Amino acid sequence: MLQRCLLACMAFLLAANAWADTLLVAAGAGYRRPVMQLLEDFTQSSGIRAEASFGNMKQVETRARQNPDIALLIGDRAFLEPMGLAERFQHLGKGQLVLVAARGQAIASLDELREPRFKRIALPDRTKAVYGNAAATCLERLGLAQPLQGRLLEVATVPQVGAYVAKGEVDAGFVNRTEALALQGRAGASIDAPQDCYAPIELSVGVLQGRTDGAAARAFLDYLASPAARRVLERHGM
Repeated sequence: MLQRCLLACMAFLLAANAWADTLLVAAGAGYRRPVMQLLEDFTQSSGIRAEASFGNMKQVETRARQNPDIALLIGDRAFLEPMGLAERFQHLGKGQLVLVAARGQAIASLDELREPRFKRIALPDRTKAVYGNAAATCLERLGLAQPLQGRLLEVATVPQVGAYVAKGEVDAGFVNRTEALALQGRAGASIDAPQDCYAPIELSVGVLQGRTDGAAARAFLDYLASPAARRVLERHGM
C-alpha cells in the first residue's frame, strides 16, 4: 500500500514538474490561428505548456505591462518597437493586407469600392490594429478615403472584420492573408492590396526585457527558427 502511494506521489510530482515551466505570450488577434498552431506544435514537441493572450496591439501592450509572466509579444514590429518593452526582435514573416468581399460579391481592384454595391466596408481599428492602420493608409494613398467616407466601419480586430464579412453584415472588409484564407468558402472574392499603398508589415516576436530567463521562452524562440515553424507560418500565408 505504501509503495503504491509513493509511486502515485512520484507520478504526480513528475507531471507537475513537466508543466512547471509554462510559456505565456501575447499576440495580435489577427495572428490567432498561426500562433495557436505554433504553440500547439511546440507543446507537443517539447512537452512545455504554452499559452497565449490575444487582442489588438494596444490591448497586447497593456497586458504585457500588467502581467510580468508574459515573456514574448508577437505582432507587427512597427507597433511592438515603440512600446519600449522588448530588448530584441526575431523576424517571423511578412504580412499582407487583403480585401475580402462578402459572399456573391466579385471584385478585381480596390477602385471598385467606389461602386454603390459596396455600402459598408469594415476595417480593424486604425489606431490600435496593424491591419487597420495599413487599410487606412492604403485608402488614403489610393485616393479612396474621401469617396468612402461614411461607408467605413471600424471594429476592434481582424477576426471581427472576418466575422462581419462571413455573416454578410458588411459588403467587404480589410483583413490579413491569414484571415482571408480562413474565410474561403464563407465569403466572396478577395484581392491583395498593392504592397506600395501601405508600410511593410514585419511579423516579429518581441523578447521582453528581463523575462526570458526561463527555459520555456528560450526553447520557443529556438522552435520559431526551425523549419517546422516556418511551414506553419507559410500555411497561414506568411
